[in-house]
Amino acid sequence: MKLRFAVIMLLVLGALVLAACSSQETVTTPPEPVDVTLTTTDIAYDKNRIEVVAGRPVSLTLHNAGVLEHDFSIAEMPHSGEVTEDDTEDEMAGHDMSNMPEMDIHVAAPTDQSNTIEFTPTTPGEYEYFCTVAGHKEAGMVGTLVVQAP
Repeated sequence: MKLRFAVIMLLVLGALVLAACSSQETVTTPPEPVDVTLTTTDIAYDKNRIEVVAGRPVSLTLHNAGVLEHDFSIAEMPHSGEVTEDDTEDEMAGHDMSNMPEMDIHVAAPTDQSNTIEFTPTTPGEYEYFCTVAGHKEAGMVGTLVVQAP
């Protein structure tokens, strides 16, 4: 009889513990950024197509392996949150965007250096990226960022 009572009490206690655990709020951790590296040479990107998923942060590192300055720019692309860039303001103070209007996404890298930008695309679609330095886009320094639905 004592054994039966002990088993029943353990079952009841276990059920209460499970009920308490299931009623707690689930904490959602934001997804880790997808790391993308894009290398530039004179005058080209090493990738002309990059695929990412809407709602997932992207950490894009632009590595400039060329002797000219280069950048990665997207004129208009829906995104959430702030676009953050590594600190290279002093090194890129003279960066010439050929009088282009402000870009939604823009990161530049000095010769033989890298710079990283983080952004979260929100709307599926295809978005052209290009280098804003005079003549580079016209010479073929373009690509497509494909944002897929989650």
